[in-house]
Amino acid sequence: MLHIVVIQHGTAYDKDMPYKQILLTGMRPTGELHIGHYFGVIKPRIELQKKHQLFFMIADLHALTTLTDTTAIERDTFRMLAMLLASGFDQKKIILFRQSMLPAHSELAVIFSMVTPLALLELNPTYKEMLEENPRKRTLGLLSYPVLQAADILLYKPSGVPVGKDQAPHVEIAREIARRFNHQFGRVFPEPRTILTEGDRLLSLQDPSKKMSKSHAALSYISLLDPSEVIRRKIKSAVTDSGKNILYRPIEKPAIANLLLIYHLASGISFTKIEQQFKESSYADFKSALADILIETLTPIQKQYHALIDNKMQLAQVLEDGEKKARAVADKTLSEAKKKMGLPF
Repeated sequence: MLHIVVIQHGTAYDKDMPYKQILLTGMRPTGELHIGHYFGVIKPRIELQKKHQLFFMIADLHALTTLTDTTAIERDTFRMLAMLLASGFDQKKIILFRQSMLPAHSELAVIFSMVTPLALLELNPTYKEMLEENPRKRTLGLLSYPVLQAADILLYKPSGVPVGKDQAPHVEIAREIARRFNHQFGRVFPEPRTILTEGDRLLSLQDPSKKMSKSHAALSYISLLDPSEVIRRKIKSAVTDSGKNILYRPIEKPAIANLLLIYHLASGISFTKIEQQFKESSYADFKSALADILIETLTPIQKQYHALIDNKMQLAQVLEDGEKKARAVADKTLSEAKKKMGLPF
């Protein structure tokens, strides 16, 4: 699931906070969200909205690169939107929009494809990994995924892009594309620098050597919409390490460390205090407490989600309002680029 953050050179004006940095982030609507998405992407963005003007892109065009059945994209888009709002996204502070509804993203990607060497894309390590995971998707769309991502990023003229290591090659490609465009047509785009940010990555409940993913067995992850009894069953069946001590030792005890990480993220309690709290507890007792705190965290989100999901008109209005605001920014940058090229703008 795509997630990028862009920090823009300029600032946005807001009557309550006159000068705020502009940030862009996005996710692909490819199915149900789990607690890894919540703690790793959604919750941090909720904190960002307090200090910055945040653009959130539902990257439905990027979803096409790996999906074989695209009929559920619209459904998954509205489900994602409802979950984001239920989790705490404030539509007055965050501009939410669908990537496919802003033609500037696609048009700039086509323009960028004219200055992007084929070898640059073929040597991209992320492409090779995605091809291994999706052997039947040997398409131009998958190969040129970083070109569209460069357009997503550069439309907002970023100075830096905080990403995990897996996305770093894409930022380097965006830098190269910006450099080549500026050299050939004149300066429009800054070359964004890569800001490596390694967040807490949750692992599979059944195999701590793998990241938590909905593509694995159902018992390996906690969906944000799992009912209480399912959460308890999944946590109860989660694998543990040999020994009895409940200690945060990711290398020595990766399974229990993963459960401790979930407890820490859900409660905000430090690892040291959690270890002390469960010093004399069994794995079973700790798992029971972990299930309790997860249920306590997710229940209000689930209630709000179910109140929102059936009101499609309200959700559509949120997107329409966001797309109008995002389009103004994207179209301005696209016009600048086309003017430099001598194209009608």
